Amino acid sequence: MRRPLCLMALPEIVPLRERDLPAAAAALSRAFHDDPLQTYVFPDPVERAARSPALFTPLLRYGLLFGEVLTTAGGPVGAAVWLGPAAWEVTPQRAKAAGLDELPTVLGPAAAERFLSVLAAIDPYHHRDVPPAHWYVMVVGVAPEAQGTGIGRALLRPMIDRADAAGQPCYLETAQPTNVAFYEKLGFDRVVDTREPQSGLRLWTFRHSPLTPVNRHLTSR
Repeated sequence: MRRPLCLMALPEIVPLRERDLPAAAAALSRAFHDDPLQTYVFPDPVERAARSPALFTPLLRYGLLFGEVLTTAGGPVGAAVWLGPAAWEVTPQRAKAAGLDELPTVLGPAAAERFLSVLAAIDPYHHRDVPPAHWYVMVVGVAPEAQGTGIGRALLRPMIDRADAAGQPCYLETAQPTNVAFYEKLGFDRVVDTREPQSGLRLWTFRHSPLTPVNRHLTSR
């Protein structure tokens, strides 16, 4: 008898291999299918399912080129793109190397404009609210069939611990209301809660302060 996924052992978390990038992009596409940002970028659900992998492919490639990408062993059912202190800022040169400059072509000009306009609206908070020496979660998601099993936490925990050891904070953003409590349980503090005027999207930013001997006893992280 097959056990439900929620009762199965948690998959091992491993670095993403280049050959598994398409499967990881497909998993992220499913993970974000009902995300408010994705529904704004692609209002039609059929187009969203068809085109979303092309959005996540360069994000994953950016992580492979300039950061670290974690996924599940035995086939990606989720992924997290982590960018360290030397590469969290997306420069034109890095964007071109990863293929982000091709988004208007692969997504369509209107969809790309909607996506990039939201990023442009929230990016200033990133520069304002966290010091340069930090780790940035560019994207993290788990496919619907594996959500609620602990994989999301497992994709984040190793790098949070690494940042703690280095005395560096972590930073991320979300447009998904259900993610707010999840990130707070992981020890992230809510920094910004705003509404982007053009899209009407509610956006949150989070910062995870590094644990130290002084503050470790103040949290149950």
